[in-house]
Parts: sequence; C-alpha cells; structure tokens
Amino acid sequence: MSLQLEQIPIKNEHSFRSKIDVLPHIEVAWHYHPEFELIYIEKSQGTLIVGDCIDKFTDGDMIFLGPNIPHVMKNEEAHYQKNPDLHAIAWVVHFKEDSFGKEFFLIPEMYRIKSFLKKSFQGVRIDGSTKYKIIQHLKTLHASDFSQRIIILLQILQILAQSDDLEYLASKNFVESFQQRSNQKLYKIYEYVSANFQQKIELEEAAKLANMSKTAFCRFFKSKTKKTFSEFLNEMRINYSKKLLAEGSLTVSQIAYECGFNSPSYFNKQFKALTGKAPLQLRGQGLESFSQ
Repeated sequence: MSLQLEQIPIKNEHSFRSKIDVLPHIEVAWHYHPEFELIYIEKSQGTLIVGDCIDKFTDGDMIFLGPNIPHVMKNEEAHYQKNPDLHAIAWVVHFKEDSFGKEFFLIPEMYRIKSFLKKSFQGVRIDGSTKYKIIQHLKTLHASDFSQRIIILLQILQILAQSDDLEYLASKNFVESFQQRSNQKLYKIYEYVSANFQQKIELEEAAKLANMSKTAFCRFFKSKTKKTFSEFLNEMRINYSKKLLAEGSLTVSQIAYECGFNSPSYFNKQFKALTGKAPLQLRGQGLESFSQ
C-alpha cells in the first residue's frame, strides 16, 4: 500500500468540486491531497483508515478531512466479487483553503469556520442532527450553479463550525509528524502498520522498513511521534477495537485476536490503560460510551 498524492481535477467554471460517485465498489489507494474533503457515504461498507485511526464505515456515514491527511477506504471483500446487489454511492466535495481567495478565511466573520478547518487536519466523523442538516445542503448543492454553490458550501462549513456532533479521528501527534514533509520513513511505517496491524508485527520488521538498526529506529520513532513503536501499535489496535466493541457482535476475546493481540488478557490490560475502562464494560454500548 504505497502512499500517493491524488490530483483533484476541478472544472474551469468552478472554484471547487462536488460530485456523486456510483460505483461497483470503492477503489482508491492510500493517498492524500491538498484539498479539504467532505464525503457522505450513502451506501457502502468497509474499513476506513485516517492517519493512525482504523475505523469502520457503513451506509449513512459522513467524514470531513483536512488537507494532506493520508486516508483510504476499502470495501468488505464481498463488494469485490461482482455482486450486482452490492455497490457504493458517495457524495463528495473537494475545496482548497484558497478556493475563494487567499485571505478569505482570514476575515473576522470566518473565525469560527477557520478554527474548525484547522482542527479538521485530524479528520472528523460527523453524526447526529449535524449530519442530517448537511445531507440536505448536499442535495441542494448538487442541483445548484454559479454563486449559489459557494453560499451552500459556506452554510455547510458554518454548521460544522458550530457543531458538537464531531468525533476527531487521527491523533494530533500523527498529524504533526506527518506534516513534517521530510519524514518519508514515517510514511512507510504508517502504511505498513495500517495494512498489517491485525497480524503479528515485530519491531525488527519496522526497523528494517526504515533501514535502521532497532536502537536507532526506536530513538527516531520516539522523537517524531512522542511515543514508542509499541505504544503506537497498541493505540491503533485499541482504536479499532472500540468500533468492534460498540457493535457488540463479537466477544472480547474474539475482538482481541481480530485487532492483532495474541492474548485477551494483554488486550484487557492495554485497553484499560488507554481508556480507564475494561472492554467488557463497554461492549455493545455504542461509541458514545467511550467519551463518558
């Protein structure tokens, strides 16, 4: 899974892009782009990776992504078997910070929107009444032209800037380290862990990927991310486990192995250390229980 810079084509008569994709399945690489992205998944299911966050997505999900955050969506395996009953429908908006002029978001009236855009570099999941308001605006946007397009997009951003229905995805440490554009070695490590976190990953493998000795790699990784490689790997696995626990369809032991832990007791210990709660307490209670 090689990280790619995606080029977003925008028509000459538009300052930003909005579209509806209807596809047999989602087919995108691990990628990033300088545009902000709003995506509403009307129909599709699978795995979402935003930075160091592993999540699931399903029908009705909505995500907002800041510029240059690496991300990928991959459907469940059944979607790639040419089943005519399975397909993906996604509403997508791409725009740059200077789409409306280099200093547009610096004017006083844009302060709240500017603050939201700055935090969106972590990636944001949008829920609740906020999501349903935005869906209605997306439908209007798709049927609009000329200046009405800009007005509707600003209305969407204002709703987001005032919302409490937001869940931030990637960690701040990940975003800060990724924005140091010279860290090509970190990109390779993130890619590798994102693709293999459900399997056994040895420190030696990560060090070899970075072309370093284990000692040098440990120093390098800690200096860039403010955590050890083991802590980073465990946090990624625990973040994924939260989604599985919220669904409640698997036992705690099954979730431990599904997330790459080779021992349910070790999973329980790490989960409690990171969340302050035992996984069994939160199984089947929904994602809101993790923020209480």
